[in-house]
Amino acid sequence: MQILLFCESISINCAAGSYQLGRSRPKLLPSTQAATAPYLTLAVEQVVDGRAGQPPIGVVYRGWGGKSAAVAFRQGLGPELTAFVHLLLPTRPADHTVVLCVRSLHIGETLGGTKEQAFADMTADVYASLPDGYHFVQNVGAHASSYGVETTGRHVGHLAQMLTQCLEQIAPASWDAVAHQPARTLAELPTDVPTGGRRLPAILREAPRRGLYYRLEHFLANQPDTIAPFVVDTIRRRYGSQLAAAKWSGVARVRPLAGTAMQHGGVPPDLWGFSDGHQVFVRYAKQFYPLMRQGNLFTFVGEAPLDAVYTAVQSQRQAKAGVMGGAIGGAIAGATSGGMSDHTAEPMAYGLDPRTGAIEPYPGLHTALRLDTAYVYVYQMPPPQPARAGGAGRVVVVAEGREAGVLSPGQYLEIPWTRFGKPLRMCLTGLPLAEPCLLVVPNTSQLNYLKLDAANTRQPWQWMPPKQGAADLDELDRLKK
Repeated sequence: MQILLFCESISINCAAGSYQLGRSRPKLLPSTQAATAPYLTLAVEQVVDGRAGQPPIGVVYRGWGGKSAAVAFRQGLGPELTAFVHLLLPTRPADHTVVLCVRSLHIGETLGGTKEQAFADMTADVYASLPDGYHFVQNVGAHASSYGVETTGRHVGHLAQMLTQCLEQIAPASWDAVAHQPARTLAELPTDVPTGGRRLPAILREAPRRGLYYRLEHFLANQPDTIAPFVVDTIRRRYGSQLAAAKWSGVARVRPLAGTAMQHGGVPPDLWGFSDGHQVFVRYAKQFYPLMRQGNLFTFVGEAPLDAVYTAVQSQRQAKAGVMGGAIGGAIAGATSGGMSDHTAEPMAYGLDPRTGAIEPYPGLHTALRLDTAYVYVYQMPPPQPARAGGAGRVVVVAEGREAGVLSPGQYLEIPWTRFGKPLRMCLTGLPLAEPCLLVVPNTSQLNYLKLDAANTRQPWQWMPPKQGAADLDELDRLKK
């Protein structure tokens, strides 16, 4: 069965009938923002389908049985989204007329217990409509998600939300250079591969500034709130799974508390993430995790979701034990599930797509795979003063439970990692007070440099930019000579 998403009437239609999404249509432009909305200067002439092969846009689940169905547009993505945009943002005289060429659009749902999650993400190239043709402006992207008992009816609202976000991303400052881009015909847009106008976000070009990020856009622009004071607080997590507790053992878990160190409050509820001036942390499932760059996207190691298979088996076994009752039932309930383990909250790799803000398991279906070996260089710079006798500063680096080497000040180690997309666990032994650990997905697109400060027992790790890390290793090699 295929579900057809018919945007003009805001309904989902399939062979079994029509599923109404709601009586009220989602508004692209709230009336309270009419005076300040930046996209009031824009008019969308048309939406073009630029996806290779024009595949269905995702899979949804309907009814108590959770039957799956592919989602597509009745009249095609281009005509439907054009009518949808004109319905929500009527055409009118504007400073700039643009065409949106959709490069990717995915919607989906995840089932879990009594709640479902609906999610969607899209990317598009924006072209200005000028007298001589269509000129590339920039790439835009957006992501939306929400939870509910039945979430199929939320996808049209997500479409409106993503279109709004995409229009808000069109930078007014780019219009001066637009006319110098090559002119294309409307028929050429689906296969066009624009090269100009694509500039990496500031967070990919600059060192992160210390502060609080309340939106993805603040993170990409490297413009956090630098005025509001906050402290980085270390927390202790409790895990229901023994495996998860063991794998997270020694890994520092942190959160930002607004306010001063002497009189701070809680974590701001609408916070996207924060930076301590060296490391950026993203908020996911109410926890904060350090980001690691992977080419033009980011990864982090977070907690795996609820182990649905283990939970289902446990529920079935408990039901059987309840029916039998007595000592026999208790024995069944207490026995192991055939050696099955609960993998809930274990370390798991996730990817953050800066184009849309979507967070998905890494590597996901839409991630370009690089099966290269990643290399992590762990090093200690020599102290300003000669170390005293007794091996001060010597630590043992343990990678995935095996000793990678003994590291003294002025030395470095190379750790290769061949398990692409899997978290690497590294620990330090030999410190006087603790044995801190670190979980990371190493970057395969460039060398990874991890600087150690053995005197800092709380946070001895610091990921260094490749240019600085390479310079530090060159200095260590020079000192050896």
